[in-house]
Amino acid sequence: MNFFISIVIAMSLVISLEAKTVEDFYSHKVEVPDKVTKVFGSSPPMNYLIYALNPKKMVGLNFGAKNPNNNATLEYLDSYFLSLPIIGSFHGGGKNINLETLLLRKPDLILVWEDDMMVATVEKSIKKAKFPTFTIPFRKITSMPRAIEVGAIAIDEEQRGKVLSNYAQKIIDEITLSLKDVKPVRYYYAEGIDGLSTECDKSFHVEAMNFAGGENVHKCTQSNLLGLEKINVETLYKYNPEVIIAQNDYIYNQVLYDDIFQNLKAVKNKQVYVVPNTPFNWVDRPPSFMRIIGIQWLAHTFHPKEYNINLNDRIKEFYKLFLHKNISAKQIKTILGEEEK
Repeated sequence: MNFFISIVIAMSLVISLEAKTVEDFYSHKVEVPDKVTKVFGSSPPMNYLIYALNPKKMVGLNFGAKNPNNNATLEYLDSYFLSLPIIGSFHGGGKNINLETLLLRKPDLILVWEDDMMVATVEKSIKKAKFPTFTIPFRKITSMPRAIEVGAIAIDEEQRGKVLSNYAQKIIDEITLSLKDVKPVRYYYAEGIDGLSTECDKSFHVEAMNFAGGENVHKCTQSNLLGLEKINVETLYKYNPEVIIAQNDYIYNQVLYDDIFQNLKAVKNKQVYVVPNTPFNWVDRPPSFMRIIGIQWLAHTFHPKEYNINLNDRIKEFYKLFLHKNISAKQIKTILGEEEK
């Protein structure tokens, strides 16, 4: 640790020692600062959770807000968010956390994602800087309502957290009941520059698809931290999925128009869909609170008869509640990519 970091750490420790006790996800007593006005999420799911609760409390980003999987624009986001510095992440798509920048921003609390495969490394690094942390599981769809609620309490946004948590629980219960007796749809999640990277069936990257009545055709054990398991065309034809979900527009066009995919059942039946990513990805990379609208879109896509909702109304409701944005029917078409199809 260099001299600059040592000095800033010493300065950061000259803070109020007042603390409050809150319950974590498992009802354990945890001490956090009594007043929290500045927060950092050590991983994208946590950082985006802070945005949903109160964007003005964010001190920095894990990676650039606009990237191939996240169409973060001023049209849908608070300008303050887009002006934040990139502090970094331990994950692919970002850069290692810059402790000097983090120390200069002096967060009162850092939210840590419990489900992170590198959580031990993350916590060890953060502890060096002596910042208080609060760890939250956010992998399982069914965990999200309580995770939102306890996270909100920790950062002094209890009322906001209750509203978002109650909505999330309502949607989860609704989908669970609607799809109770349905046969899962066999899907393939197309990633990578050629559409031949994907995720194992129990990966958190496909949690939303599985919850929404899908069955991942690629059964495996994750071989690395990032996922993105490689397969070949022959394997994909052996799977012959009913539906293909493309991670982004580039992969969507690859699958839809490249000759090697044309004889797949999903392509011939026009059952290829691209994940909406405005302002953040609805499903994955990162698996954030946006999955609450993502599971509605997926369940309606996989099982339109059983989960027969007015998707446009649901999108408007979600964007108003979670993002404080009133959006039009035209904007919804753009978000869903319908204007380009």
